[in-house]
Amino acid sequence: MRVFLPVLFAGGSFTGAAILGLLAGIVAAQRLSAPLLVPAGLTLGLIVGGYTALRLLAKSME
Repeated sequence: MRVFLPVLFAGGSFTGAAILGLLAGIVAAQRLSAPLLVPAGLTLGLIVGGYTALRLLAKSME
């Protein structure tokens, strides 16, 4: 079980960042009337989440 904890944390951080980016994009798109901010927010969330997940996994392999 202990082996799977870094994978669970990495997956959770990836998912959380993607959802937060999507929600931020939706809010910004509604306030600024710019619908392209939704995929931009999702993309930014995916990039940040992927980076964070990779850092967590790399740190756990040390």
